[in-house]
Amino acid sequence: MVFAELKKLFTEKEYRLFMVLVLWLLIGFTIFQFKDVIPIWVGYVIFLPLLVICAILFIISLIFRAELKELTLKKTVIYCLIALVIIIVFFYIAALLFIFIFLIALISYVLITATFYMYSCYDFSVDLDEKVKNIEGSGGKILRWVIFLGLTVVSIIFMLIIINIGASMGRTAGEIQFSFDRMAVFFMVIMIFLLVIGFLALIAGKLNAWLGLFFLFCCIYYLYLMVSAYFVLTSSETAYSLGLRIAIYVFDVILIIYTTATLIGTKTEVLSEKFKFVKPDGILMWLIFSKAAYEFAKAGMENMNISAFNAIVGIILFTVLFFIAGLYGIAKYAQREKRTTKSED
Repeated sequence: MVFAELKKLFTEKEYRLFMVLVLWLLIGFTIFQFKDVIPIWVGYVIFLPLLVICAILFIISLIFRAELKELTLKKTVIYCLIALVIIIVFFYIAALLFIFIFLIALISYVLITATFYMYSCYDFSVDLDEKVKNIEGSGGKILRWVIFLGLTVVSIIFMLIIINIGASMGRTAGEIQFSFDRMAVFFMVIMIFLLVIGFLALIAGKLNAWLGLFFLFCCIYYLYLMVSAYFVLTSSETAYSLGLRIAIYVFDVILIIYTTATLIGTKTEVLSEKFKFVKPDGILMWLIFSKAAYEFAKAGMENMNISAFNAIVGIILFTVLFFIAGLYGIAKYAQREKRTTKSED
């Protein structure tokens, strides 16, 4: 599904605008990630026009309800030129509006990423479980038990390793003002609590096999959050090995592309129905703008310390959402099984 949407982004003409902006974002992101090698002023030159164009296109989509996918290059240039004239004439008002939108984008980026990746972990786990469930014969049932018990055990072992890594991080850097190991323990306690509820659901004949996948995906992403937060809260990322920085950079790029590809099509339409004031294209544009705003503030405006805010709030919010998504998923699965039983009767 993601590959199909990704193909749309890079091959279909209607998504050409978003493809250009995403590639633009990746270029600027790459420059800022290796600012000890590439002069930082190059990053400013890349990011500032991107931020302005994304803000203009988002406002156009929001106010004029324009379909951004239908904009030609000529129309896009005309809209941007008109907006630049208005910005010059009403410079102070435009500057205040841009600063306001920029700050909202920074806050929303943290909320969007935590919510999106938690939803992705949940949605992907349920989809895989449903595919296994549809396997005919006893093989599907056995595999679901293996997924539930086996991957849960793997996840618990993985979390114990993460807790030890978090403890090591705390001992390595005395200036860290965040307890990685205690937060990881809290995350594991939530996991065990959800597991207990999953076992209780077995009494009612509800096998939440998806929980095993869900736990594992969330553990992997939690480890990424913890390592990223450690880099931010200790010192400059440039102090660490080039290989480790490249690994995190590649993972970040994959997440950017995955997020954009996943939000193309039906998901933006569903979100647009819930937030009726903005078009699907506007949601996608806001995602690109908020990511660009965050990366610009992180690397180009270090006094804001936005990366520390994202590091701490990101882990806490993801942990809270882990608890909520787990409970929601178990309740949702029970309802789905109940409907299935009634339809069979």
